[in-house]
Amino acid sequence: MANFLTAQKKALKLTPQKISNDLFNFIRTLEVVLADYNVDRLFNSSEDIFGKPIGFYSKGTELITNGRKKEGQPFNLKETGEFLEKLFAKVQKDSIFFDSSDTKKQDVLRNLLTPNIFGLQDEDLNRVIKEKLLPFFLRYFKKNLI
Repeated sequence: MANFLTAQKKALKLTPQKISNDLFNFIRTLEVVLADYNVDRLFNSSEDIFGKPIGFYSKGTELITNGRKKEGQPFNLKETGEFLEKLFAKVQKDSIFFDSSDTKKQDVLRNLLTPNIFGLQDEDLNRVIKEKLLPFFLRYFKKNLI
């Protein structure tokens, strides 16, 4: 009977506000992970948040880079590395804000086919849920109910 009463006491302490606050605090710890998913997609897949190409190198770029970047090759936004290194995610009250603090951000964005480069694709969100949120919830409710 003591186990049931203990579990009941613990359950009564779990209010929607407490769960919401704890989840928010956990998600804030994922800011670097979320930004890394965004960087990975831009660098490795050269896609915006909707899966569209962000751009392709021109013949001029191929000549300027002495063939290091070939015409038609997808952008990877890694010329100096500063743009991707300064990409961040900031968890706010009811949203997650993605951006880059690179001083050349506007120049970079002007050369892309799409402005929709900050954020996560559904695949990234599902990865966050599977790898981060589900394990958090399992640990959280075991700790707070059992």
